[in-house]
Amino acid sequence: MKRVSIYLALIVSLVFTYSCDKVKSENQKKSEVKEVTAKKPVVLESKLFLNLPETFNSPASGDIDSEGNIYFTSPNFHNDALIKSGDMKTPATPTIGKVDQNNQLTTWYTFKPEDMEKTSGKIAPFGLAFGPDGNAYLADMQLWFNGQSRILRINVEEGKATSIDVVAVGMSFPNALVWKGNDLYISDTVLGETEDGKHVSGIYKVNISELNAKNPVKISTSLGDENPHLFETFISNGSLKFGANGLAIDGEGNIYTGIMEEGTVLKTTVDTNNNVITTPFAKGMVATDGMKWDARTNKLYITDLFANAVYSIDMNGDLDLLVKNGNTNGDDGLLDAPSEVVIRGNEIIVLNFDATFDVPNMVNKSPDAPYTLSVITL
Repeated sequence: MKRVSIYLALIVSLVFTYSCDKVKSENQKKSEVKEVTAKKPVVLESKLFLNLPETFNSPASGDIDSEGNIYFTSPNFHNDALIKSGDMKTPATPTIGKVDQNNQLTTWYTFKPEDMEKTSGKIAPFGLAFGPDGNAYLADMQLWFNGQSRILRINVEEGKATSIDVVAVGMSFPNALVWKGNDLYISDTVLGETEDGKHVSGIYKVNISELNAKNPVKISTSLGDENPHLFETFISNGSLKFGANGLAIDGEGNIYTGIMEEGTVLKTTVDTNNNVITTPFAKGMVATDGMKWDARTNKLYITDLFANAVYSIDMNGDLDLLVKNGNTNGDDGLLDAPSEVVIRGNEIIVLNFDATFDVPNMVNKSPDAPYTLSVITL
């Protein structure tokens, strides 16, 4: 499969206020993205699901287990900004929270000093997904800290997190994780840029048999055909330098990728000859973030981090706006820079990441208290 040759050097120009295809070009020529806008006005509302303590000040990504317990990562990127504003006094350690079937919140895991990446001394837990072995897998994004990005396996016994193993290394900006059988798909939001300034991102595919704590798999960021783990690459406009973000897989095994800087979703299939084919699926958002597919409704549910919005997308690629609000601190359940959703029955639980980018088209203006999860009832 011919891939686009690019420079591997990159400049990440985003600045957080708190510190901080392949879409093949030939596919783009063959298939235009249809203009899709929300078909309906806002007909639903978000309500407060949970107020969180400051130890969960930036809920980022989540998953649900077979018993209906919700788990979510909190890298706590907002420590500095919240201390400066007076909302916090001491930094919060990155954690994973658990919300049980009765909506009771507990701290499922607090990352320990020995869990930190050795070069940076930090951990940045992003994507979270339970594997077919019953363990939780986590993306540790180290690009901002000059460490080595990793995939971690959180070993689970009787529902409790008992230990952590490093099972993969070498990625640039690992973000979302999603399982398809025994294969783990990982979005890498920042892989490089083309000679004409377009942004390159991609998806890796790793089999569970390769995820060995004694010999962690080395996932290369090389964009050549010789890279065995690079499943697909995408080229986007370069406006944010953030490409592939949210990932989801539907009931037929099709893979959906949100391209953050273009506010779009792409659909990837594998044909009978094992060719990977990516086509445009939906557009009309500002900056797509986390995404989940729901079997009950046969729809995708996706957050727009910049627009303070949550959308559903049906299997025809039609986009419906569910909830959208202006700049808010998240009080009373309003959306506050939502990063991802977790779907439980007819409830969409929204993780309010509360991030701020130094760009004019982002609604959220500052990370602040309270720290919340919202809920949208379908």
